[in-house]
Amino acid sequence: MTFETEDFAGRSAAALQAEQRQRNGELFDFADKCARLALEIAGRLRAVKNRRQLVAGAFFARCVTHFQAAMLLAESGMTLESLAMSRGLLETVFVMLAIAEDAVSPGELAAHDSASRVKHANTLLNAKDYGNVEPFKEKLQDFSSLHKDSATIDMREFARRGKALAAYDGLYRHLSHHAAHPSLSAVDEYFERHDGGKFSVQLKPLFSKTPAAVLSAATGILLACFACEKCGLSIADTDVKLGQTWSECEKLDQRYRPWA
Repeated sequence: MTFETEDFAGRSAAALQAEQRQRNGELFDFADKCARLALEIAGRLRAVKNRRQLVAGAFFARCVTHFQAAMLLAESGMTLESLAMSRGLLETVFVMLAIAEDAVSPGELAAHDSASRVKHANTLLNAKDYGNVEPFKEKLQDFSSLHKDSATIDMREFARRGKALAAYDGLYRHLSHHAAHPSLSAVDEYFERHDGGKFSVQLKPLFSKTPAAVLSAATGILLACFACEKCGLSIADTDVKLGQTWSECEKLDQRYRPWA
């Protein structure tokens, strides 16, 4: 393998993918199964019948791409980045689950989107160090005034409404601290210890994080599939496969214990 000279690109990419598939065949075969199931549901998105299905379907499309991206990263040895991608996947899932429970309306989602943009606009308007904002000041003020009554929805609130607090307080917090945030826990595997107690840092694929990367993404996409099931975006045959695949995911999680 030529990782030392080509890092995660070039000929190293194919070598890393082959090595990952050989080392973790069971996990990546399971990821392939999850992908096929998700694509079965995605194939039904054009047949949506109501607004709830329409909105849930749009978020599910993003979940599928999140999942595929997480798997591509994990397969290439960029497992830490895969875990960070799965955090974004879970955030989209929390919104989907809230929609599936009829616990958030399209109007609330639109207001949440506007309120987030208002917060950004007000930050720029109140800052004194961004001279290049001046030409856009009036437009930003108009937008802020138009949507001043909009309110954001906290991500944990989305999870609560979607009856997914266990996923938020468990897996999501793990992904935040161990992958998305610049914590020592996220970078500890880059340290190399040498004789005499000296340390150095080496850029390298983090193979040991592969089970966590694959199973975190799989958990996220399967939860998204369950949200589709609740919204009526799946069929009986797919629902049976979903239940079986979830059971398999739980068994793999117990076997690999990725966060132990």
